[in-house]
Amino acid sequence: MSAEILAGKWTRKCGRTLFNSFTCVVFLFLDFLDAVLCVVFKLVDEFFEGNACSPCYCGKAGDKNGENKETEMLSESLYGRKYMLRNTGFLGFARKWRIYRKKKDDRDGSVNEGLMVNRWSDCGCQSCVSWMKKGYDQKLHVVVKNLPQGFSPLIFWDSEEVQSQITMYTLLDHVERIDKSVILPFHLNSFHLVAHSMGCLIALALAAKYPKFVKSVTLVAPPYLPCAKDGATTSLMALNTFAGKTLWPPLEFGKSVMPWYEHVGRCFCFLFCRNHRIWEMILKLFTLRRHNMHNVICGGAKLMDKYLEILNKSRSVKVCIIHGDHDMEVPLDCSNNMKMKFPELVELNMIENVDHTSVILGRVREFAKSLEHIWASS
Repeated sequence: MSAEILAGKWTRKCGRTLFNSFTCVVFLFLDFLDAVLCVVFKLVDEFFEGNACSPCYCGKAGDKNGENKETEMLSESLYGRKYMLRNTGFLGFARKWRIYRKKKDDRDGSVNEGLMVNRWSDCGCQSCVSWMKKGYDQKLHVVVKNLPQGFSPLIFWDSEEVQSQITMYTLLDHVERIDKSVILPFHLNSFHLVAHSMGCLIALALAAKYPKFVKSVTLVAPPYLPCAKDGATTSLMALNTFAGKTLWPPLEFGKSVMPWYEHVGRCFCFLFCRNHRIWEMILKLFTLRRHNMHNVICGGAKLMDKYLEILNKSRSVKVCIIHGDHDMEVPLDCSNNMKMKFPELVELNMIENVDHTSVILGRVREFAKSLEHIWASS
């Protein structure tokens, strides 16, 4: 082996080691910062509101109150994220403060968890608080497109459209909203489902609920992971796969900070999103994405095999996957794993030279033709 090749390998190895070390230092600092902000926000919340309106997720999974269908749908990644500093007990004061406040609130009877209130750090403009008004109908935004005679109408909805502080945005919440906004009002008893990215998990949950009504399911870049025996392991594995701690590229760094660091994310939203008339798009991007990442993508990961088994047994539903080979958001391995585990149920169509968004936006006509073919053969 020549000296140039050895020098090149040594340089790349040193570069990776240096980059990984720097990444470790940055996220170690964020661990410390998030723990400090946890205490700071608790104190400020108490000063402005009398007590914290809703608990944070810095505790362990055992801190969840009660065992019901709603809490079972919560992702273990929401409470079970591992922090370098907190796990060592170095920042135990934050946990002791939470225990102290919980005991005090229980003693004073001042806990108002679950009430819809506008927090001091939230925007108070009319458009942002309209959903909190009494009698507000929290349905999804639905658009119906009528097609030429002989074709059924197309119904579109956005599962991130509705804001609420009384829901944790679990798969169950999304499916119930679709029932309320689409299935029941339009009396649907036969339909095709088309979903992209996170919506693929919601589509599978909906199809598993109505296997006799669904004719086909088209999934574009589904974030699927094979279920481990332990659901918590699957959820945490999904968090590390789809929002792993990394500094590069910058968008990936931002995507990893929001799900991992609740209080850093809240601080960012306070500084930018509260003034949303200047930063309008940031408000929508970050207020809902945290719970969706944990309770839909991570929490839903442990349920996907169960839903796919239901569809596989029904023998009447066709699941088609469309995935770009340059997808950096959701690895192509996700679709390959689903195809390998359910070969008779799943049909995989890999598209070359497209990524997570251009698999649709960069080839709209081709995508429409693919849907026509899928629907005609179902």
